[in-house]
Amino acid sequence: MALGELRALSDRDLLVKERDIVQDMVLARFQHHTGQLEKTADLNKLRRDLARVKTLVRQREVERGLAPGALAASVGSLREEGPALSKVQERFGRKE
Repeated sequence: MALGELRALSDRDLLVKERDIVQDMVLARFQHHTGQLEKTADLNKLRRDLARVKTLVRQREVERGLAPGALAASVGSLREEGPALSKVQERFGRKE
């Protein structure tokens, strides 16, 4: 994802994006280890996207004088955001 697109996101959306990328990375790692991942370059892309998002989150914290991790605490729970089941849970058939 382009840096300009990420900068345009709200704090909540940025944190949701971070959570989604982490879920995608977990799924991609499972697929890689089981031989199901076709494009292994996706692992590097996801890793770099996660680094971009985390960098922007930390930049926003520094601008506001917040401690590391305080932006997530100020936004609140992200549990309601996105689909009811995570991608990993959908893949492996587990429900909350």
